[in-house]
Order: sequence, then C-alpha cells, then structure tokens
Amino acid sequence: MRKRKRFLFAAVFCTAVFSFAQETSLEVLQKHIANKEIESSKLVVSRLKQQKLSKLQKAGLLYWEANLLRLENKDDLSYKSYIAAKEGYSELDSIDKVAKINLEIVSLLLAVNNNNTDYNLYINEFLEYAKKTNKPEFLSQGFMQLGKSFYNTNPALAIHYFQKAATENSKTKDVVYGARIWQNIGATYASDKVMKLDSALYLYEKALQVYRKNNLPEYISYIYINKGVVFTKKKQFEKALGSFLKADSIPVKEFKNKNKEALYGFMAAAYKETGEYKKALEFVEKQKVYQEILNESDQKKAIDEISIKYKTKEKEKENQTLKQQLLQNKMALTAIIVALVFSIIIGLLAVKNLSKKKKIISQEKLLEIQKLEKKLKENELNEIDRMLEGQEKERQKIANELHDNLGSLLATLKFNFQAIQNKGASHELLFQKTDSIIDEAYQEVRNIAHLKNFGIIGKEGLLVSVKKMAEKMSVRNTTQFNVIPFGLGERLEGNMERAIFRFIQELCTNCLKYAEATEVNIYLNQHDVHEINIIVEDNGNGFDPGKINAHQGMGLKNIEAKVEQLNGTFTIDSGISKGTTIIIELPL
Repeated sequence: MRKRKRFLFAAVFCTAVFSFAQETSLEVLQKHIANKEIESSKLVVSRLKQQKLSKLQKAGLLYWEANLLRLENKDDLSYKSYIAAKEGYSELDSIDKVAKINLEIVSLLLAVNNNNTDYNLYINEFLEYAKKTNKPEFLSQGFMQLGKSFYNTNPALAIHYFQKAATENSKTKDVVYGARIWQNIGATYASDKVMKLDSALYLYEKALQVYRKNNLPEYISYIYINKGVVFTKKKQFEKALGSFLKADSIPVKEFKNKNKEALYGFMAAAYKETGEYKKALEFVEKQKVYQEILNESDQKKAIDEISIKYKTKEKEKENQTLKQQLLQNKMALTAIIVALVFSIIIGLLAVKNLSKKKKIISQEKLLEIQKLEKKLKENELNEIDRMLEGQEKERQKIANELHDNLGSLLATLKFNFQAIQNKGASHELLFQKTDSIIDEAYQEVRNIAHLKNFGIIGKEGLLVSVKKMAEKMSVRNTTQFNVIPFGLGERLEGNMERAIFRFIQELCTNCLKYAEATEVNIYLNQHDVHEINIIVEDNGNGFDPGKINAHQGMGLKNIEAKVEQLNGTFTIDSGISKGTTIIIELPL
C-alpha cells in the first residue's frame, strides 16, 4: 500500500514538473522572439512540438510560432498559425487572447502588398472588444489599425483615426507607440493624394528622436526609409540616397526580407534619377533576390485559401448557433404565452384598482406641473433682470471709454481743422498733428473692440469662440471654415486662450484676404496636458514663406514672435499654388 502511494505521488510530481518545464519553454520562446533571435526561437519551437502539450499550451505555441514566421516574412504560414491559435483560444474562452490575435491578423494583412483578403471581420471584432473593456491601450491600437486601413483610399479619414489613437495613447504614457502614430500621420501627409512633404518630415523627425532615445534600431531604419521617400518626391535625390544608405547600414532583424526588398527598389529608382545607371542596375538585381525569397504572389494565394476555409468554418458555427437559438426561442415563446395568460387574468383584476390610483396620481402631477411652471417663470424673470443689468454695465463701460479717451481727441481734432482755415497758420504742421490724432483715435476704438472680444472668449471658452468665428467667416459656395478638435477636454488658462484665438483669427483672416481658398481646416489638438498643437491649412494660392509682409496688422512675423515668446514653435509649409499649412505648438 505504501509503495502504491509513493508511486502515485511520484507520478503527480513528475507531471507537475513536466508542465512547469513546458510553460518555462514558452516564456523562453517569447523572450527570443521579442529580441528578434530567429534561430534560437526555431530551436525552442521544434523542441516544444515534440512534447505533449495542454490545449492552452498548444494555443500559446501556435501564437508565438505565428509571430516567428511573420518575422521571417512567411506571411501565409504566419496567417495560418494565427487562425489556428485563435480557434484554440476561442475553445478555451480566452477573450483577451482572441482579441490580440485579431489585431495581429489585421496588421499582417495590411502589410501584404495588394492584399485582397477582407480584414474587416477581424478589426470589427477587436474594436467591439476594445470598446467593451474601455482600455486606452486597446482603443489606441484599434484606431491605429483602422487609420492604416484608410491610408490609400481616404487620407483625411486615416488622419482622423490616427488622431483618435493619439488621444487614447496619451492616457497610457506610451511614448514609443505615440511616436509610431506620428510616423503613420507623417506617411499619410507624404502620400500622393496629400503631398504635405515638409509636415511629413517634421513628424518623422519627432518620431526619430523618441526611437533614438529608446535605442530602437528597426524603427530608426524605417524612419530613414520614410525620409528617403519624401526626399525623392521633393526631387532631392542626393538627400534621398543618403537617407536610404543610413537605413541600409542599420542591422535589423524584424521583417528583414520585406524591408530590404522595398529599400533596394527605392534606391534603384533614386540612382536612376541621378544618372548612375550602373548603381541603379545593381540595386535592381538585389531587389530581385529578395523578391524571389519573399515569393509574395504564392503567399497571397495561400492566405486567400486559408481565409475562405476559416470563414466557411465560422459560417457553419454561426448556423449551428442559430439552430440552437431557434430551439431556445420556441421554448421561450411557450413560456411567454403561459405567462401572458396569467398576466391577463391578473391585469383584469387590477384594472379597477389602477383606475382609482390613476386619478389620484393625475391630480398630484397637475399640482407638481403648476408649481414647476411658476418656479420656471420666476427663474426666467430673474435671468432677464441679470442680463439687462450686465448689458447696462457694458454700455456704461464703453460710454466711459469713449468719453474719457475719444472725447478729448475729437475736440482737439475739431480745433485743428478750425485753425487750418486761418491763413496765417502752418498748414503742413497742422495736417501732421491732425493725422497723428486721427491715428490715435483709431487705435482707441480698436482697443475698445479688442476688450469686448476678450470678454466673449473668457465667457465661452476657446473652442466655442473659434467655432463661432469659423461659422461667421464661412461663405456658402465660396469659402468653408472647418473646426476639428482632438483631446481638448478642459479650459486652458485665460491669457493662453486669448493668444491662441488671436493667432487663429489672424491666420483665417489672411486666408480670406490673400489665399482665395475654398476650404480652410482648423485643427486644435491636445495630445497631453503639457502641449497643444494648432494647425491651420487651406487649399488656396499658397506663397513663398521667404516673402512675408510684417506690417499687415498682426502679421505672420508678429505671430511667430509671439509664439517664440510663449516658448512655442511656428512652422510654415507652403508653396505657390500648393496651399498653405501653418503649425503652431505651444507648451501649457
């Protein structure tokens, strides 16, 4: 008996140790893949496949193997493993894991050139899960992939979703993911449908600083490739080649084959433009080598076949679930009919009692309504009194300003004009004085008007004031002003709100005066509590930023000086017939 107990104990102990060893191997595999150690990861996968695994361990192995295959650019095999892992986790009801795999599948399919496989099923499932959990990191990742899906078809919508991703990411403090969002917005600006190339370079540089600080060579390489593409579009081929060569010099492990294939294609095109045909041919040959390694056409066919099989299986499951639901509905309907019969009998008995109660309730409600109407009337009268009192004070203030400042100026002006009639007076000197007084009177009127505007901003806030201004400036069939806010949840400090309003007001006035634009977009973006970003872009005539008139009211030079005084940055992206984008970033 004792021997038997010892044997059972030993068996249980060995099983526990074996299971622990398998879990440890999965953790080792995860670390190898995170560090892009492909060969070491292959050895661990091979060893685990020879062992007896639980359902949870099998699903985990399939998931990490899919990530490994993706690093090797074997997209068809990676997609197949993701689908198998998803099915495994679905059976175990691991909702978090299923959602994460959906996101990985969307990312994989978006990276496949000329992809025909529908990824909406996966992204919709993930977004539904993200909204239920209300976790900022999940929402940010979902909006990021959604933005990437509109990159080629609808750049404006892509930027909209990238901005939503940035808003959610600001709640997580993940600076690296924030830089990736900037990079994607930059790529959208650099697309052929937008061509805001200087804005793209500005965002690339911001992302590059974060990648360098966190020592991320792969991402640094991507930025140099992106910048090289922008320089190519700007016809600055020497700069483009310099950027591409920097990217090629960085040793990368992640998606190496696909990145090299794209990079060498860009370099071949750039060398061709500079007339270095021998170099161009050399990189064309290099690109062909990686194209043969990738064999993307066969991979896409395999992905399509796997997708069809998966959707067919999901449809069968859906049909089975529907049959079960119909059976449950029949049973529920029978129960409802029985309950309805009892309810009718009880209802008939309760009708008499209810009629009496209704009369009492009706009378009580009538009294409450009368009281409420009386109270509302009193409040309305009090509000009118306060409004009239405020208007009277404002009128008095304006009257005092006019009397104290303009009264004496206009009186002097009158005397000067009378003196001009005197032939013995010096006409030239009197005209100069009179001109000076008129100018001073104009400035006083302008100052009073500005004080009044400050009151509007202080009362209603920046966003409301900008929207009202845009509505007033918009002219149907001529110029449309659009206000697009992101993350502007709370009021800013009063002086800051007034300064920003004046910047936007002056820039929009310039659009009306000079740009001849049909559409002006005003972006107010607050990614975090320490910084606000203002972008005013139009589709008008554009101009040469080197030829700015500094004497037109609160001109661009004056705005730039004021922004620098507030420790902010002021950027102009414009060209003749290319519209204008002005970016202002201010610390809070």
